[in-house]
Amino acid sequence: MSTDTHENNPHCDGKFGQICWLEIPVTDVRRAIAFYRAVFDWCCKDESMPHPLDSIQAVHFFMNGTLNGAFLVMFPEDLVKTAGSKGSGRQSALATYCVADIEETLRKVEKAGGAVIVPKTAIGGDMGSFARFVDTDGNLQGIWDQTM
Repeated sequence: MSTDTHENNPHCDGKFGQICWLEIPVTDVRRAIAFYRAVFDWCCKDESMPHPLDSIQAVHFFMNGTLNGAFLVMFPEDLVKTAGSKGSGRQSALATYCVADIEETLRKVEKAGGAVIVPKTAIGGDMGSFARFVDTDGNLQGIWDQTM
């Protein structure tokens, strides 16, 4: 077992525990790019590259500040149905994004074709509020702000 801490690791810039890469499975990459540009103003590349797994047809990269990731273009039968989406089923990993205003973000979600699953909800203990939505490919996503 290594005794190195993140301070001694040249590959980490003190960001252990923070999201450093996010993969979002989609069936329609153009729709996903439009959705995430409209809601979070993400920079999304139109160009794709192949993926080594057969179930993933293509990879389209995106970025927003320190968040980097990719839309994984998949066949519909290879998607996990998450709790709260149509045909509710298993819970997958849930990414939660920091936003300035949950209500405004949820309006953007609905305008871009997503659906609000959990409206703004106070967490308690002065820890702000959260909400959850499903994007246009059925992925459950979370948002958080400091207000209650």
